[in-house]
Amino acid sequence: MMVIAIILLILVGIVAFLNMEMTTLNLYFASFDFPLWLILVGFLLIGMLVAALFALSKGARNREVIKNKNKELDKAEKFRDNEIDRVKKESEAQLELQKKEAEIQGLNSRLASLEKNQTNQKNEKVSTVQTTNAKNNPSASKDILVEEYHIDGTTTDKSKK
Repeated sequence: MMVIAIILLILVGIVAFLNMEMTTLNLYFASFDFPLWLILVGFLLIGMLVAALFALSKGARNREVIKNKNKELDKAEKFRDNEIDRVKKESEAQLELQKKEAEIQGLNSRLASLEKNQTNQKNEKVSTVQTTNAKNNPSASKDILVEEYHIDGTTTDKSKK
């Protein structure tokens, strides 16, 4: 960029050196006599000033657009971060729910097996049969003692002769 500016400056210097004669500049309200090189340099400076003003206004618009885009980007990043946090929380809650469901299934199966065992024990009667000979009566009569044990710890005695 700087090289182009130097080349243009050299070209303007050559044109100005070749145009040294006096020229009349006529405006609507007045006319002036100036050397031609001064008029060329003056219009070149005016053109550079107008170009600089356009560049500044375009740069200001670009900065405003960049500022707005950065705000949009910040909003999008915040939204993305919020969504990531929400998804993380949902996945953690889902994992916790799965753990709890597995724990509930384990406890339910354990409860079912305990209930089954309890039902089997209630339905099962353990009977003990003892046969004793009567000491007082050496005869052939025998007493049979039957005891039933229940899960609740009670016993029932039934004697048979």
